[in-house]
Amino acid sequence: MRREMDGKIMKKPAFLMIIILALIVSGCNYPGYEQPVDEDEDTMATEIAKILTGTPVEIQLSATADIDQEEPDAAPDATDTPEPVVQEDTPTPTTTFTPTITLTPTLSDTDPVLTLGTPDWVDTMANGNNWYTVKDIYTSVKVEDGFLKLTAESDLYGWRLSWPFLEDFYLEAKIQSPKCEGNDHYGVMFRVPNVSNPKQGYLFAITCDGRYSLLKWDDPKLTFIENWTSHESIKKGADTQNTLGIMAKGSNIALYINGVKVKETSDNAFSAGGFGFFVKRYNVQNLSLWADQIRYWENP
Repeated sequence: MRREMDGKIMKKPAFLMIIILALIVSGCNYPGYEQPVDEDEDTMATEIAKILTGTPVEIQLSATADIDQEEPDAAPDATDTPEPVVQEDTPTPTTTFTPTITLTPTLSDTDPVLTLGTPDWVDTMANGNNWYTVKDIYTSVKVEDGFLKLTAESDLYGWRLSWPFLEDFYLEAKIQSPKCEGNDHYGVMFRVPNVSNPKQGYLFAITCDGRYSLLKWDDPKLTFIENWTSHESIKKGADTQNTLGIMAKGSNIALYINGVKVKETSDNAFSAGGFGFFVKRYNVQNLSLWADQIRYWENP
């Protein structure tokens, strides 16, 4: 870079510019950090803004987190279960996979959707605008073919959160897994008080073999509010879609599966927060949650 000053040509040190740019980029690694940006550098400012404003950060549950009750039981013949095969590349579900979706579903009499009217917010997964899709060591995400596809990259809980912040609501998500076995589980995370540095929240989970649970995470402790329970409303196995619903009003939390109320409980640990999806693998190396749609109604 050169500039004219008193008739002389002045050279600005190149290394000074490199240091300035490095400081700007490194600042992006810290949620909430606001690094001043030259207004003329539109492209860089746009990328930094994406990270600093509403971009969720994935924090896994500690491998040493306390669990007050037991995790789902292992498969009956666990000793005969072969070790998962670690593949070099993350497998992608075949393009011939066709989700089981009824175009004109018959809703349960207890389904809140029957009386709630038009939702306040809907994401049909037409694009990834509401989600952070950069791969990390815990999960990978891509949005394609009308699905958000969240894949486990480690044995720890991994999740992705969206940007809306809710207090009282009914939230509904249509999810499935192209391949899962036994106690592999996945579901919806909600009332996460700090989506930029999540260390608290609730997890509504279902297993591939037809059980559900409600867990409370208050770092580093993970506890069951509702332990693993079988329910006939859950569609078991892979390639089956289940609709999970959460009605949260104050400390009251009601859980729905395919429109059927399966549990109503009370907990006042977290009164508001963000939401998203999570996965926890046990049997399938690359367990993946496919979300077809998520929507909510505020103050139902």
